[in-house]
Amino acid sequence: MRRFWAFALVVGLPVALMPVGVLADSGTHTYALHMEGQNFGVAANGDHIAIDGLAEFSVNPKSVEGEGNFTHTDSGGTVKGAGTWRADELLNYQSYGCGIVHFPDGDVILPPNFCGGAVKMSVTLTTPIGELPGTMTVICIIGPNPPNSIDAKAGEGVMLVVPGIVNFNHTDGGDNVIIQTS
Repeated sequence: MRRFWAFALVVGLPVALMPVGVLADSGTHTYALHMEGQNFGVAANGDHIAIDGLAEFSVNPKSVEGEGNFTHTDSGGTVKGAGTWRADELLNYQSYGCGIVHFPDGDVILPPNFCGGAVKMSVTLTTPIGELPGTMTVICIIGPNPPNSIDAKAGEGVMLVVPGIVNFNHTDGGDNVIIQTS
């Protein structure tokens, strides 16, 4: 019996101490990312990006399909570019968990398959001047484990890097949800 408990501690304790996200994403899961409202990002020069769309993705193995629209404006609101985006490759999904949103004035309980996290994917932007490669990250603040550096007011939204052109490296609000479908 002593051997059993020693074995259980050696095997079970490391698993019990693993972060929740490690266990949650070690299996095959599929998700639907819904950006029904616009999601915003801002660049250091004050330019803004507004993005909407839908994507379906899975982890283990990584895959993604999705598309939507974007509008790039300068700090004064003048449109500098617009077009569509298409997901090409899932680069990473960092899960924040599911079913709850923490607010300073109390928690909101959601369906258990409503999840949050950071979905990072390579995308192709189609514009009137041609196609451009980009890296898009969508942040959803659902779940018990969002990073402390993200606040619920402006933390949700999107970041988009278009190499050599512009880097919308800060989220600026948004409306999205990640729904676990399997």
